[in-house]
Amino acid sequence: MKRRVLHFVRKNTQLKASFINNQISHHLDFEPLLVFRKNVSKLNDGGFADFDLSLLNYLDLSKNETFFEEIRFKILKTLSKRQILSIKKLIKEKKIDICHFHYGTDCGVFYPLIKYIEIPAVVSFYGYDCSSFPSIALGYGKQYLIKRAFNLVNNVFAMSPDMKKDLIAAGCPEEKIIVHYYGTDTTRFFIKRDYQQKSTLTILILASLVPQKGHLFLLKSVKKLIESKINNFVLRIVGTGELEKELKSFVNENSLQKYVVFTGALMYASKEMLEEYKQADIFIHPSVVARNGDKEGLPGTIIEAMSAGLPVISTYHAGIPFIIESGINGILVKEYEVNNLAKAIKNLIQDKDLRKTIGLNGQKYAIEHLDLKQKETELEELYKLIINNEL
Repeated sequence: MKRRVLHFVRKNTQLKASFINNQISHHLDFEPLLVFRKNVSKLNDGGFADFDLSLLNYLDLSKNETFFEEIRFKILKTLSKRQILSIKKLIKEKKIDICHFHYGTDCGVFYPLIKYIEIPAVVSFYGYDCSSFPSIALGYGKQYLIKRAFNLVNNVFAMSPDMKKDLIAAGCPEEKIIVHYYGTDTTRFFIKRDYQQKSTLTILILASLVPQKGHLFLLKSVKKLIESKINNFVLRIVGTGELEKELKSFVNENSLQKYVVFTGALMYASKEMLEEYKQADIFIHPSVVARNGDKEGLPGTIIEAMSAGLPVISTYHAGIPFIIESGINGILVKEYEVNNLAKAIKNLIQDKDLRKTIGLNGQKYAIEHLDLKQKETELEELYKLIINNEL
């Protein structure tokens, strides 16, 4: 019989985030089960990946919740005794071997449970939860993570060495941290690409329209390119989010409509999304630290683009430099350096051989080192070591 892992998310729509979705739906030797605190029906909340809840056993804690349980969650961000007992019952009846919490902040919602379960628990961090969150409310966020996560779980998963540093700064004991990237389904995005020169090249960014994704930084670089008479390209912006109005205003105010197209959001791994990767010639993801301190972890679309053979331009940000060696399997520039980003784009536009070299090297690296199946195997090996108390 397979061992069993119980995954925890704060709300069911977080299963539409591909980085959580993939980990749960691609288990090999473990059977996944699920617990979530809130059932949300809001369109496009959480992400754009498809997830069929009927395919696994799950516990919806919001079902039949009382008024007082709802208020308790809103104010204290925690569970009632009844909800804790229902999870403990599930753990016992289903003979769960290990619990896996997603997001350090959301792990804190379940902390009354973690204190009393007798099986191992791990938590994965993904970005803001260990970058901007620890400093909120004059450092309350740090104390929250220490009390409700770090002190209780057996191990903490960081996506990169950079995230490990952030976790240590946030108060996590170094000996508890394991650097583990969750992986991307590289076979799904693989394309055997033609790198021929075109009269007009397509540049692609596929990301939520939020500050840390660097869209405004990119648009300023596009403006710089146009001003320097480099205009044989179209930038396609795939995604939606809080900055949509501001970004469209920038495009209109700077007369960039001819060069910039907003497509809106696309379903993860849909035919339309895959077509965007296929038709693109250059992929850009210029991550930056937002004003509130938010950072990325390791953007999945970068790995997808590398898998598709696209030459990738990104930044020296968070975990990105740990998978991209600038000039070899991608190109990196410093955050907010508009002229250098414009120069990097220009170099790729004008040199098809450079696009091919960078694209093929990136594709090879993604397939060999970042593939989901390989990383899922590593994750389950970590589960086994933790269950056996060997870590």
